Amino acid sequence: MRNIIAILMLSAGAALAQTPSPNSPALASISGVVRDAGTKTPMAEVDILGSPGQIKTATDPQGRYALRGLNPGRYTLHAIAGRGRGGSASKVVDLGAGQDLDSVDFYLRAPGEISGKVLDQNKEPLVGITVFLVAREYSLGMLRYVYAQSATTDDRGEYRLQGADPGRAYLLMAEKREHRLDAISDVPLNSKLRKPVLVTTYYPDTPSLYSAQAIALRAGERREGVDIHMIRAPAFCIDGLLEASGAPAPLRFFIGAQQPTSGNSGDGGLFAIPAGGQAGKDGKFRICDLSPGDYQMTAMQFQPDPRSGPPFFGVMPVAITDGDVHKLRVAGRPQVPVSGEVIWAATPPDTPVSSKLSMWLQPLTRAQFGGEQLSPQSSIPGEFSLSLLMDEYVVRIYGLPAGLYLKDVTYAGVSIAHEPLRVGSAVGNASLRLVVARDAGSIGAKVADKDGHPVGDANILVMPAESNSEASLAATLISGQTDQNGTYVSGSLAPGKYLVLASGAPVDLSPESIGNLWRARPHAQAVEVQPNQAAQVTLDLTTLP
Repeated sequence: MRNIIAILMLSAGAALAQTPSPNSPALASISGVVRDAGTKTPMAEVDILGSPGQIKTATDPQGRYALRGLNPGRYTLHAIAGRGRGGSASKVVDLGAGQDLDSVDFYLRAPGEISGKVLDQNKEPLVGITVFLVAREYSLGMLRYVYAQSATTDDRGEYRLQGADPGRAYLLMAEKREHRLDAISDVPLNSKLRKPVLVTTYYPDTPSLYSAQAIALRAGERREGVDIHMIRAPAFCIDGLLEASGAPAPLRFFIGAQQPTSGNSGDGGLFAIPAGGQAGKDGKFRICDLSPGDYQMTAMQFQPDPRSGPPFFGVMPVAITDGDVHKLRVAGRPQVPVSGEVIWAATPPDTPVSSKLSMWLQPLTRAQFGGEQLSPQSSIPGEFSLSLLMDEYVVRIYGLPAGLYLKDVTYAGVSIAHEPLRVGSAVGNASLRLVVARDAGSIGAKVADKDGHPVGDANILVMPAESNSEASLAATLISGQTDQNGTYVSGSLAPGKYLVLASGAPVDLSPESIGNLWRARPHAQAVEVQPNQAAQVTLDLTTLP
């Protein structure tokens, strides 16, 4: 994987009103009803969240909600039901001074459910098998496979997976998942004396995720009888040494498949801990009952005080083909200091910027360890410092004032964009530099139907014209929604050419959805964003392929 950073720009906005002054604008309100999109039944206890400001409420037994005492401005609202109960939806609302909008209604599409059995080659039920829902999506310039949901088979070999987003295509994976491993396995050294092991299997009965069949459900659909048949294969072992500072060390270890991975995804993501154990003082390990495949072994050691983070961390790929793997050395490495700075791309503005730029470095395939300091701040311009593990991170940027945008990012002097930061991969001065520009433009869009009536809740898709692949398109795609007046206003954009579409259907980062958007580009309107100017465009709804 190349050593690049993915940047997510979140624009700042006005906060909720406190006690109004005599000269402040009249406060406003938003209210409505949340219903199930299929049955139109009102939904109780659905969370309503909004930004800017700490806006939060929930629907009553009749599905009603109300947000009062709001400053005028543009708000983004999210209706979120419990996972498996009703999904989520969002709206953009433009609220005037003293305005009471009383019909801002949400219609939530219930997630789907998949059930079936996991059987062996003799059609006998398998108990305690973990079944995963696997999301496929473009992320950081590549196609990733990420755990989305999981369930475990009961004493009849049956499983039930909830929370499949409607219309989203998933893979289904069954695996005999261990939790605790001995440092030295007692499996016989002679491979002929070992018992065969269950092979990780994808629906419909294939050991390869690349030949698996994707499953997509309608809203609220309950797909039954989705059975998976697992086979057994010869068992193999890996052995070797865990090291820290060049010497054997009693590190913790974990081993799991290289794909799919844990981590955040468009579906929220699932952090599934692979099988692991604790090595002795000699650092030796022998892990067995592994079928052929590509694995990843992780070694780490935690501080007594978790706030200090793990002082050693390392990852090693392992490929098992047709035999045991011997004398593998996995080194846990200390945290790496990374210096950073924020600079101007050209001449700084006449008025110094008083606000600070905030960062959040998110581990790509694991949860954050206690003690990891991953949220630095910096003045603009300014300096910051980090201490990171030799791992991959997503870097998210917040707090740039309106009119500014992130023009470039470099790591060790090399320009990087839209891929993970891979700490320790650089040669020389491994510093991180964020280049901020002051000549941002923007795009305003108006969507109307054939009779000229404004279309609210339309999905606006802004695509840099230079995107040359589906992966590149997914990495640079900017999306939003029209408000109740059919208008959309982007955040700060780099000057350049863009393609803009309005769609009645949402677009996610799955290969199916991005593929449809890629093929729809000839129907988009081309827009030239000039420095420090707002480009305007009028759009009709486009049906994606």
